[in-house]
Amino acid sequence: MRGRTLTRRDLGRLIALGGLGWIRSNGRASARARQQPPPAAPSEGLEQILERIRTKYRLPGLAATVITGDKAVRNGVAGVRRQGAPDKIEPADRFHIASCTKSMTATLAAIAVHKGQLEWTTSLSDALPSLAAKIRPEYRSATLEALLAHRARMPAYTQPNQKQVEQMKALKGSPAEQRLAFLAEALSTEEPNPGSGNDAYSNVGYAAAGAMIERAAGASWEELLRRELAQPLGMKNMGFGYPATASAPNQPRGHSESDGSIVELPLDESRQLAVCLWPAGAVHCSIGDLGLYVADHLNGLRGRRSLLPQAIYQRLHHPPGGGDSGFTLGWGIRPDQRWGVTHFGAGSGGWFFVRILIVPVHDAAVVAASNSGQAGDATRELCMELLEKFA
Repeated sequence: MRGRTLTRRDLGRLIALGGLGWIRSNGRASARARQQPPPAAPSEGLEQILERIRTKYRLPGLAATVITGDKAVRNGVAGVRRQGAPDKIEPADRFHIASCTKSMTATLAAIAVHKGQLEWTTSLSDALPSLAAKIRPEYRSATLEALLAHRARMPAYTQPNQKQVEQMKALKGSPAEQRLAFLAEALSTEEPNPGSGNDAYSNVGYAAAGAMIERAAGASWEELLRRELAQPLGMKNMGFGYPATASAPNQPRGHSESDGSIVELPLDESRQLAVCLWPAGAVHCSIGDLGLYVADHLNGLRGRRSLLPQAIYQRLHHPPGGGDSGFTLGWGIRPDQRWGVTHFGAGSGGWFFVRILIVPVHDAAVVAASNSGQAGDATRELCMELLEKFA
């Protein structure tokens, strides 16, 4: 089905969601799942499970990878790139991972710490002295760790208004220069975030962390992501922004719902997340590439060969204040009676939906992705079913 033209209100809302990551159920599952499918047969394979759940929730496409032991052992895709079109999703096709990008930014920060370029306690003013004089005093002492854990009282910018979106889009210069210009403006005019818990969630904090990493490493966040993560892990299908563009249309198109109709993501760049916020939610990659990345974190948590020492992964995956639930550095954790402490990430810019679930005690992880922004319930059900069947 071809999408209708979005209104300016739709545009601002969906661009704003590009960094949103603490995902809850959207409450629309019952409308899609009017008929309960039969339970999975013991012989049902990954592709059959994907197709069954995709059909149940009426999604255009669905993909998953299952990691057990030290590597991704099963990748699968189902469905089509565009609702109503014949082009089937291919294994190398790319999905926008939105706020799951945050864990990658946190991993880049960990690499910088491991190399001695930064410390977890490095403050914003120490890392970016040219910015310190321009911003409010409350932000100057924010540490790298606090920024990554949403504990620095940074403005949210998860739902910026239309004026803010236009100002971010109008920034000039390289991506690194745009981030510094954005931070100088936002952190000089915006008051500290008074929220706690989920309400403390901030995309600005990740823009700030990205800028700190860039200056310490002497390279852009984009270059570092390719050089320090994608290349060592063998991620060959990774990029930034939404995967389908006017110059590369043969990729999954995002889909959303508006007033009961399916809206297809256009091929222009008007719905892309502003470059200054890319460290908070801009990566796209194939389901297999995302599996390689998640497998590295599972390996690190289990003490196997990985990009970084086990102690660093443990720091990334535990709240700075301790406990077994809440925000960590780029992730979230919560206890589960069945699976122990689960480590998770979720991201949606309104057009795609990605969910990651790591269960270190069972030495397993699953990743699910869809080219529909309304796939929250579907990916949750898929992840739990895949854990039960394969882990």
